[in-house]
Amino acid sequence: MKKGYIQVYIGDGKGKTTAAIGLTIRAIGAGLKVAFFQFFKTGSSSEVKILKSFYPKIYYKNFGKKGFIKDQINEKTKNKVLQGWEELKELVKSRTYNIIVLDEISFALDWGIIGLKEFLDFLKNKPEDLEIIITGRSAPQELIEIADLVTEMKKIKHYYEKGIKARKGIEK
Repeated sequence: MKKGYIQVYIGDGKGKTTAAIGLTIRAIGAGLKVAFFQFFKTGSSSEVKILKSFYPKIYYKNFGKKGFIKDQINEKTKNKVLQGWEELKELVKSRTYNIIVLDEISFALDWGIIGLKEFLDFLKNKPEDLEIIITGRSAPQELIEIADLVTEMKKIKHYYEKGIKARKGIEK
């Protein structure tokens, strides 16, 4: 790729991670290499098996814990996220991958685990040919402004509201 862009997928609707995975599969089909980082997730969803099976075309790492995180971030989770952030910065320097997916990293920005200025500087100084995909429920306005593509997934209706739990192969 000559030019890499910044893509952001946000919103309360289902499909942000799914969009990033679809893009990842398309990219490796085109001969590109992808680093897929999941923040605040355990790496136990069904898609992780597939992502890992494509190594070294896809480099997968997760930095999270089991269960939902509401408002309280414990030190262990915070440290895992920061570990992922440091690993990501080193990986970018290696220039090994064409695309980097930062799944759910927006929570790290929302909760101040990763400083917004530091993150924006990282994006502004990324290699010209590196594509970065960012997912999460929300994004600060400053991120939206520097992104090249922003898509909002809006929940209209979800069966979870009827008590339907996450189903293997569909949500997990």
